Amino acid sequence: MPRTNETRVKANNSNRNFAPDSAKTVSYRKFEIEKNAKNEAYYFILSNGLLEAFAEFCNTYRSSDPYKDCLDFLLSNL
Repeated sequence: MPRTNETRVKANNSNRNFAPDSAKTVSYRKFEIEKNAKNEAYYFILSNGLLEAFAEFCNTYRSSDPYKDCLDFLLSNL
């Protein structure tokens, strides 16, 4: 097998975190909070029959700063 410049990580179904230290920018608790919020939003989309509308949005929306877009939208509707 030819050698490549790939770095491979061997895992054995453990709970160990193989992310490099530079990738650990938030606590695991904050990660879980964000993950749960996203899953709640996904459930809202699915349970309200909005999957096609969301797919269309994903195909057309482009932004370099979605966070700013959210703030601008929320502040414009106060």
